[in-house]
Amino acid sequence: MNTETKQCQNCKSDFIIEPEDFAFYEKIKVPPPTWCPECREIRRICWRNERSLYNHKCDLCGKSVISRVSPDKPYPMYCKNCWWSDKWDAIGYGREYDFGRPFFEQYRDLLNVTPHVSIFNANVVNSDWVNQETDDKNCYLNVGGHYNEDSAYNTYSIHGRDIYDSYWVLNSELCYGGINLERCSKTHYSRECVNCVETFFSSDCHNCMNVIGCAGLRNKQYCIWNEQVTKEEYLGFLANNPLGSRQVVAQLQKKASEVWQKTPKRYAYIFKSPGSTGNFVNECREVKNCWNVEKTEIAKHLYIAGWLRDCHDETSHGASELCYECASGGGVYASKFLNFCMSNNPLGGAMHSTYLEYCFATVTCNNCFGCANLRNKEYCILNKQYTKEEYETVVSKIKEQMSTMPYLDKKGRVYGYGEFFPPDLSPFGYNETAAVDFYPLTKTEALDKAFIWSDATSGAVYEFSDYVIPDNINDVGDDILTKILRCGRSGKAYRIIKQELEFYRRMNLPVPTLSPLERHKDRMSALLPRRLYSRNCDRCKTAMESPYAPDRSEIIYCEKCYQAEVV
Repeated sequence: MNTETKQCQNCKSDFIIEPEDFAFYEKIKVPPPTWCPECREIRRICWRNERSLYNHKCDLCGKSVISRVSPDKPYPMYCKNCWWSDKWDAIGYGREYDFGRPFFEQYRDLLNVTPHVSIFNANVVNSDWVNQETDDKNCYLNVGGHYNEDSAYNTYSIHGRDIYDSYWVLNSELCYGGINLERCSKTHYSRECVNCVETFFSSDCHNCMNVIGCAGLRNKQYCIWNEQVTKEEYLGFLANNPLGSRQVVAQLQKKASEVWQKTPKRYAYIFKSPGSTGNFVNECREVKNCWNVEKTEIAKHLYIAGWLRDCHDETSHGASELCYECASGGGVYASKFLNFCMSNNPLGGAMHSTYLEYCFATVTCNNCFGCANLRNKEYCILNKQYTKEEYETVVSKIKEQMSTMPYLDKKGRVYGYGEFFPPDLSPFGYNETAAVDFYPLTKTEALDKAFIWSDATSGAVYEFSDYVIPDNINDVGDDILTKILRCGRSGKAYRIIKQELEFYRRMNLPVPTLSPLERHKDRMSALLPRRLYSRNCDRCKTAMESPYAPDRSEIIYCEKCYQAEVV
């Protein structure tokens, strides 16, 4: 089959479907997509609430818990202990399929009556306020990570200890304000650094120690602004520029950005991954347009994924094969259009899920279609039990009916079989989800695109303190722990917790004057877009695909020129 150019149903831009894409769609028996890859990604992550947390009472046991479900939602919310228990059975919410109504209308009804779990975390100790996390100890407001200890305000931190205010930090300790760090220690206000120790305000440094405001260094020690200095000069610089001062930190950040800007950058971070495109791709083979992906082969349009094979359009998904349009889960085989579906019970036990379609929070199930909040079942449709023969017959009819009687949203977008869940079915407002992090929209813009917007609040009324945070950490007393602080940008309330203050003192770092959410927004705005551009190497003019748009001011080199210049 030849390459085809189609117009996206959502953004109206053109996108290309390659012959190998058609082969994949034929293999998994779905029609070609009508949304472009980026819009498909947005449609998936507008179902992923990571950091909008509320106080809520469990509708089964009555216990007050931390919940990703706001109290104004129409469906029941169970605390995680009740949701994972045998006290209820989602089969009890099953219903007969009505061939006189579009599938997605009926699915919305089911989604609104089945109990939703308050929060997704497992095997955590003293870490109630973490979401999409497992195996944490003494952590607070971490999302999307695993195996962390004594850490807070991180997104996608894995195997971290004493990590604060960071994004995508792996196997590291004692780091603050990091973006894309791996195996680092005492590395602050830095990004894209690997195997670095006591590295500050630096970018793209590997195997470095005691460097300040550097970029593109390898195997160096005692460097400032990319210049070699003596140990005495280095220590003198720190003495004259104490990192415990907020004003000094701001000045050093500004100077460091100038060094970063004039240092050539690699066109993309792709390692040990032949035939691959995207950014932060590691140990992969033949993966295209993939972002933060590792140990995956023969895949396309993946975002934060690993251990996949022969999959397209996956987000925050892992350990799966032959899957399409799945998000926030893993351990599934030959499945399509899933959200929060997985094969291992967070309370223990390795299991498998296979042949699922259009399911939400459906765990350890096989051959289920259009189910929600279901566990340990097979041959179910809309949570109703069928025999194998009945299931296969009814599912075949539903797929045909979805094409002849599609769901139409408020924008007139058509959802037949082969489309992911419509955004207006999402249990969360666009502003509550990861979508607003990677693809920011205002309320007006979101509603115009027929996304949901949430105006839910905690309902708490705060009496702000008149406390002024000192510039230097040395001047901050324990009394700050009792103060309700006002964010210097949003004006909203935040507090400093004890372990956080202890970390700032230990690392000699200033107390932030912005709330955790505003600090998170700053990190997200510093990321490159999840989009590839055609551009030329600024040195040899070789054509390449890069997340750096051609009109950006950075100096971008192809891999060969980068290796010659930087490494």
